[in-house]
Amino acid sequence: MMRMIPSTFLAASLIPVMLSAQECGTGRYTTANYFTEIDSIPGVIFGSNTAVGGGNQTLRMDIYAPANDVLELRPVVLVAFGGSFVLGSRADVQPICSELARRGFVAVAMDYRVGFFFPTTNSTYKAVMRSVHDQRGCIRFLRKTVAEDGNPYNIDPDRIIAGGISAGAIGAVNLTYMDQPAEMPAPLAADSANFGGMEGTSGPLGYSSDVIACYSLSGAVGDTSWMQPGDQPLCAVHETGDIIVPCYTEEVNALGIPSGIVVSGGHDMHERMNNLGIPNCYLEYDTTGQHVGYLTYDPETSLGLTYNFLADIVCGNTPACQTSMPTGISQTTGIERPWLYPVPADRSVTVDAAQPENLRVLDASGRVVLRATLVAGKNLLDVSRLKNGLYVVVVDGEVPQRTSLVVSR
Repeated sequence: MMRMIPSTFLAASLIPVMLSAQECGTGRYTTANYFTEIDSIPGVIFGSNTAVGGGNQTLRMDIYAPANDVLELRPVVLVAFGGSFVLGSRADVQPICSELARRGFVAVAMDYRVGFFFPTTNSTYKAVMRSVHDQRGCIRFLRKTVAEDGNPYNIDPDRIIAGGISAGAIGAVNLTYMDQPAEMPAPLAADSANFGGMEGTSGPLGYSSDVIACYSLSGAVGDTSWMQPGDQPLCAVHETGDIIVPCYTEEVNALGIPSGIVVSGGHDMHERMNNLGIPNCYLEYDTTGQHVGYLTYDPETSLGLTYNFLADIVCGNTPACQTSMPTGISQTTGIERPWLYPVPADRSVTVDAAQPENLRVLDASGRVVLRATLVAGKNLLDVSRLKNGLYVVVVDGEVPQRTSLVVSR
């Protein structure tokens, strides 16, 4: 069952923006396919940093924007992919970025550093902070292009919003609300200078990495006390029985292993913001054993809330928290039914394959623990010998597919 949680708002806390008549009130931002065509600029380098496994990693972003658009200062929405800080890529969020561009936003899918790591309190904190640093670097780069490069992407540097899915949302939420050096977790503070401090070194320095709002699709914050009166508005969607990122305030299991880190998900972020009078929208699903499952079974409502929140923010309105989306939007989101299910798995999972392929299952160290040859159609994969935890499933093909598998008994 889905529950829409009412929120309290303080309109005066919203950042004022000067908007032209051609922007708001015309259907831009609120209408699916307001622009029928979009432009994309893939692989723009915004910085670099030390990769998870060592060495240097170049960081890139894909930019999506409405085609034939006369507006010179367009709001920017960052879309950070999910994957437990272990896997995933910016290509994963292309459908959402494309939809945002059709609505009139400039959408940015950026890299952040992911890779296998053994989960401890320290290593998990660092995984989150790598994402924060890389997202901050991307934001600073965007502002640099306005100040120094003639604004080649026609963006409004005063209207940048951070957000994402799962791990990407965790990074976005923490970059938004962990904004004071005293808030840095102790394991990171001890090595702050070497690790890059609050800002990191993933992109050009000398520019602000602040955002005017944040959205979270099954994300969490390290500590709700970081949220203070006057902070940025938030839109959050979460499932009460989320098996990866807790909806309430609980310890995180990284890769199926207790991390020693307690975080607060959508429900408790919403409660904190209501208590402080910070504008926020929250959508809760009373489901168990899912993680961002609503992007499959209810994308029109969950993404509808998100898109409408973004539209209100960039137009300087108090968020109305509307969940409705114009008819037909689900056809343009590009979100499809999972090809591996159920998750979590007990003894077996079904794998849908379009053609014969080879499949590998990797554990948290990157070791292959299971191989299978798939036939076209439905395949039953025996996972009864795998230990409880999180695994990465890779199907090798012309276009490799990756997804996560949780084994829980």
